[in-house]
Amino acid sequence: MSKISVKELCVISIMACIEAVMFTMFSQVLYLEGITLTVLLFACVFQCRTAFLAAVVYGFVNMVFHGITPWTMMYLLIYPVYTLIVCGCKRWISHRVVLWAMLCGFLSFLTGQLLQLPFLLVSKTVTAIYLLTGLKTSLIQGCLSAVLCFLLFQPLRDVLERIERRLNV
Repeated sequence: MSKISVKELCVISIMACIEAVMFTMFSQVLYLEGITLTVLLFACVFQCRTAFLAAVVYGFVNMVFHGITPWTMMYLLIYPVYTLIVCGCKRWISHRVVLWAMLCGFLSFLTGQLLQLPFLLVSKTVTAIYLLTGLKTSLIQGCLSAVLCFLLFQPLRDVLERIERRLNV
């Protein structure tokens, strides 16, 4: 792995902070979450390594804010993996906003479901109950994230691409 420049380290830190702010800000609104869209946009615009490291740093920042629990550890796993998925897909999806919205909605839905997995530490039955009862919430969250992405993806992508060109990270 090549060395990280100070410039890239600063960009990674700023991206991780933006992810933390988006997570905190949107968690105040029921069913609406902006972190998946943010992670998707960063992975779409910036180099994969930069976006991945920002998602990892965000995972640790989230643990600092909310404590070290199985659920906060899931964020350390989920968003870096989402970053890798988006980095792998971005060449094929390109500028198709509808596909980006569908991917964002699916990943947002999946987040709601994956965050129930730590209940396996309690029991399989409890986990199954939480997965089933959380299904409605995850479906609504996924649909709202897809709509949010459909409406905001291209304008935000344009702004981030201009920033990325100026930074040249």
